[in-house]
Amino acid sequence: MKLKTKLYLSFGFLFLLILLLAGLGSLFVRQLADDSQAIIKDNYRTLDYMQSIKTSLDKTILTIGKQDSKSKAERGFAFDAILESIEKQKANITEPGEDKLTDELIKQVELLKISLNENIPSEFLLIQIATIQDLATKIYELNIQTLLRKNDTANQTAERVVLYMAITGISGSILSLIFIIGFPEVIFDPLQKLNEGIKAIASKKYDHQLKVAENDELGEIASSFNLMASRLKEYEASNFSLLFSEKKRIEAIINQMHEGIIGIDENHKILFINDFAKNVLNLSEEYIKGEHIQSIAKINDIIASFATDFALGGQESLTPKTIKIVLDKEEKTFSREIIPINISKDKHDKLENVGYVVVLTDITQFSERDKAKTQFIATISHELKTPISSIGMGLKLLMDERTGSLNDSQSKLIKGLLEDKNRLLSITGELLDITQAETGNISLTQEVFPPKEVITVASEALKLQLNEKKINLELIIQPDLHAIGDENKVTWVLINLLSNAIRYSPEGSTIRINCFQESNRKILFEVIDQGKGIPKSFQDRLFEKYYRVPGTKTSGSGLGLNISKEFIQAMGGKIGVESEEGKGSRFWFELNAKSFVNAVK
Repeated sequence: MKLKTKLYLSFGFLFLLILLLAGLGSLFVRQLADDSQAIIKDNYRTLDYMQSIKTSLDKTILTIGKQDSKSKAERGFAFDAILESIEKQKANITEPGEDKLTDELIKQVELLKISLNENIPSEFLLIQIATIQDLATKIYELNIQTLLRKNDTANQTAERVVLYMAITGISGSILSLIFIIGFPEVIFDPLQKLNEGIKAIASKKYDHQLKVAENDELGEIASSFNLMASRLKEYEASNFSLLFSEKKRIEAIINQMHEGIIGIDENHKILFINDFAKNVLNLSEEYIKGEHIQSIAKINDIIASFATDFALGGQESLTPKTIKIVLDKEEKTFSREIIPINISKDKHDKLENVGYVVVLTDITQFSERDKAKTQFIATISHELKTPISSIGMGLKLLMDERTGSLNDSQSKLIKGLLEDKNRLLSITGELLDITQAETGNISLTQEVFPPKEVITVASEALKLQLNEKKINLELIIQPDLHAIGDENKVTWVLINLLSNAIRYSPEGSTIRINCFQESNRKILFEVIDQGKGIPKSFQDRLFEKYYRVPGTKTSGSGLGLNISKEFIQAMGGKIGVESEEGKGSRFWFELNAKSFVNAVK
């Protein structure tokens, strides 16, 4: 039998049971109502009529023997009431024998009426009234007996109704209980088994099968489930060799790469390591596979270097770093990069980290070439200083009047040559500074100095340029500040930032230098101009070497901001820029305050 048919039959049975109970209840209640209505309609009225006749007879007795008009009037009203009740009784005869008693009652009332009109003695009138009362009592008692009998009938009907309803209710409850107990076994037990089967399939237990006990829809679902499990098992078996070969192919590709590749899961355990990395790290994959990187870090310094980064966490730990490795008795330079692997199980789910890939790239050749380039630039810059100084000395001699007078054209030409000499000297100095920064050989003197003196020296050094463009310089300096750093390098950075602000500020504008302590740790220097501003798309590259904002017409090497960044970072500070087109720029840098150093100590 189909499950659909079972459901129809079950719910149809419950519907018929409810319909039966409703019908029986309505029928029995209707029967009780009819019996009650019969009691009231057929008998109660007769009782009321007979009681009215008796009451009127009692009033008549009180007026017998009295001939005054009031008594006669009362006697007339009472007798009219008797006649009215008799007329109603004639229309309400319902019980056997009640008609004869009613006829006799009418005859005696007629005789009483005649007697009252003929002035018969009171004794005879009382006898006639007593006869009428006796007949009324007999009719009254006849209806009382009928009422009692009908009441018994109604009680019996009520008891029968209760019995029938109880039998029907108990039978329906038992059948409903059987239905309630049996229905889950028919429906929910197979669904529970199906749910267990689905969980088994989700756990890749493709051997799981469901028993097909019925030939209904649930049986068809079980058969389809078993077929699906069998097909999945076949699919897994057919794809296992393919997956295995693909795994081998990927491993072969990774092993052929000329970069060290190390796979690490989300729990920081080593998953795989290619041949290049094994050679670089001098480790065996069989020895370290499945081990936690912290345990391997105890025996390998290179693993220890990025194990520390894993322990610290954060974005900075993923920043590529350069490491030195001695390989085949030669020092090699490697770039180490940690790449997080984030995937989502569903397109709507958030990305979850499932591991990391550590890439070791041999950059020895590039490092040596960069080092050679840096040394070459440093050598050239150093060698250029001597002839440039000689050129400067010669130009000064030419300008000396003792060597002869110069005309205006010659003076302008020499003045231009001096400017070019100074620019060349500045460029060579910047090149030397940048080579020092690249090699990590920046010479710094960490000392306590008052920022006010540095700002004063920088503003005095550029006073001529400020006056030429009629630029107003505002200095807002918090008193009693003491910063930590190289005073000369900080002065150079401030001069560079201020000269840039002058260069790009319109005539008659204002430049403001602010200096204050943000907290007990940092002192902030700000150079704020009213220039044309820098587009946001170019701000991230301002501190790169040789970079200049497109469209800039002023001269410069493009190294000043990069050198400033190297100097400030070497002193443990930060440097940055905020700018909006048409509203000027704000260059700033932070240095440690003296209070911060004392707190650390």
